[in-house]
Amino acid sequence: MNQIPESVWELLTQMAYFFPWYVALVLVSAVARIAIERAAGIRIEDFTNSVLDSGVTYESAFKDVVLVVLYFPLFEELVFRGLPYLLFGTLGIVVGSAVWVSMHPAWQLQYVRSLPLRKKVLFTITSTAYYTSAATFYSMMWVAGAGLASILYHIAHNGWLTLVDLLKEVELPAPWKKYRFVRPAVAGVKKRRVLRERQVSI
Repeated sequence: MNQIPESVWELLTQMAYFFPWYVALVLVSAVARIAIERAAGIRIEDFTNSVLDSGVTYESAFKDVVLVVLYFPLFEELVFRGLPYLLFGTLGIVVGSAVWVSMHPAWQLQYVRSLPLRKKVLFTITSTAYYTSAATFYSMMWVAGAGLASILYHIAHNGWLTLVDLLKEVELPAPWKKYRFVRPAVAGVKKRRVLRERQVSI
């Protein structure tokens, strides 16, 4: 089946049709995963901050957007679902999605390596369950002939997650607050002046 819609209207129709499935299979399963992990005392953000550099620069933000929002969705959808489905049909997309699912807990486990084994196992189960649900969503779109819509959904999903992560690291000044800025140089000058006065008095 042709994966590229004949018009923008057809693409928008596909996006709208699959939106309830996105909510049910991706968003709801993500909330369930977070709830289970937090009930067990697993907060992956506590571990990623200690492993990764939390400082946000223009270069790191640009890299995250290009890799996570554009490259990864396009690469993953084509390699793990699009091409396997084109070459081997439904079996291909099942196998490709299974590999895609297993890859996520495989690299995410590095962030929880300090946890006890039982929590690592639980994390593996919740991660696998979530990505299996997400893979089901993206796969059903390919099977229905909405491959391009699947790629766009993947891009949009990674996009808003990346935006949330970046906004957590960037503190924007609130316009309704008044800030008092102290120049470090001025403070340093005052400190040196006090030291000189003490030396003179001695």
